[in-house]
Amino acid sequence: MAFEPVFEMTKPESLRRLCSSQAVVEAKLLPSSGATIARVLSIATDCTVSPSEVFAGEARYNGRVCFKVVFADSEGGNHSMDYNADFTDKLSCEQIVAGIRPVISASILDTDVVGVDEREIKLACVVEVNLDAVMGNGVNLLTGGGENIYTHDDKIEYTRLVCDGTDSFAVSDSMTDVKCKDILLAEPRIILSSVRAGLDSVVVDGKIICDLCCEGDDGLIMSYRQTTGFMQEISCSGVRDDNFAIGRASLTTYKAVLETSGEQSAITFDYGVSVSVQAFADESVNAIVDAFSVQNELLTAGESFAVYRNRLFQTFSDRVDGSVTLDINMPIADNVLAVTGSKLNVANATASDGKITFEGVASCNVIYYSAEADTNSSVAVELPFSFSTTAKVGEGDEITANGTITSVVAKIRRGNEIDIKAEIEIETLATSVDTEYVITELKLGEERALPTSAFSIHIARGGETLWDVAKSLGTTPELVLTQNPSLSLPLCGGERVIAYRNLK
Repeated sequence: MAFEPVFEMTKPESLRRLCSSQAVVEAKLLPSSGATIARVLSIATDCTVSPSEVFAGEARYNGRVCFKVVFADSEGGNHSMDYNADFTDKLSCEQIVAGIRPVISASILDTDVVGVDEREIKLACVVEVNLDAVMGNGVNLLTGGGENIYTHDDKIEYTRLVCDGTDSFAVSDSMTDVKCKDILLAEPRIILSSVRAGLDSVVVDGKIICDLCCEGDDGLIMSYRQTTGFMQEISCSGVRDDNFAIGRASLTTYKAVLETSGEQSAITFDYGVSVSVQAFADESVNAIVDAFSVQNELLTAGESFAVYRNRLFQTFSDRVDGSVTLDINMPIADNVLAVTGSKLNVANATASDGKITFEGVASCNVIYYSAEADTNSSVAVELPFSFSTTAKVGEGDEITANGTITSVVAKIRRGNEIDIKAEIEIETLATSVDTEYVITELKLGEERALPTSAFSIHIARGGETLWDVAKSLGTTPELVLTQNPSLSLPLCGGERVIAYRNLK
């Protein structure tokens, strides 16, 4: 065999978070039917985004924030109003390239009251928009050198995208035997419980939690919560059950309708769900990282590149406990009526060996009744949290996390203090990052000048291999073993290895 280097194009691929940005969206809400705003009881927001155009270094998107307010008028009546604010913006990042299929998600970080009077309320919210995409850079690496070329290789493990798909579907549910006359506020949230690969498909399991703030026949506020589970099989050609699957779900539409027939009332729920999935297969290649020839000098060039591997996609659950103390000028609480505006912001997620630590804030709004003042009032709650959970991750893994509150229970401990217990779930993607060096170019140089000495001696260092010794002595690994029959492998360091030039 002649000098015939063999190269192989390898393209590691993984789903990664490329960039994030924030946008401020404002709205002005006006009561209908001539109602006046006396007290604001609840402010809730939700957001949807979708990509519009992708250029090199830039991804544009369209978004919509729905502002929803529950308020009491001067006579104690309960009202609600909402407003959809459309906005457009862009994400900028050097890693964005034309042709990628971005997965854009959004969450509301904060909502502020800019101004309020009896005729209008002005709101502003901060939206965090994230762009994820499957990325991979092809590397043409050396896998074989040819005759009389002695090489040293490393096994590079990576993942390859098998399928990238989306699906949209409808989910419906109903709640019977409800005791209300009007729905003031509906707040749905979606979370995936599991994503698993099958034969030519990816199966997602999840649930939609919808909190309802309603008004009863007596004019009092009451609340309901409905949890709707769903399972969807998404067609993905080429997927096998041992592939690694990732999913992202969002609500595109939702509707909660109160239906009354005689003395019976029910609420029907209709949701539009969009799910994006990716499936990856494990691959490996033995890439040459060093080479030498006994007869010729070798001219090599190489490069280092990052190998990202999605290693975990899992939903973790925990509970956040805390309390809120009412301000001295607020009415004393006698009865909790509803919990609205439930929101979970994961501010930080870090991986150590076998553990992930999450930090963030769980927030909600508690509407309560005060008998002394004979009014409905509300208080905002923020509960910082930090917890760790065991997971199959390594030190330095990149973690992206998206969470939601699945259940909140508020109880009055005393008149001016309310205890809160919130069940939370966090979708988590862990990605490992390794830097690999490989030879990408190999050429045959001039003939090597052979040593004129009768023999050469090499003193082995700790960690050296037989290949390292042969390269240092300018001979073949086979001759090293033949001429040093007592050599014990692996080398410990300090061994005297001899290469004979004129062996008689």
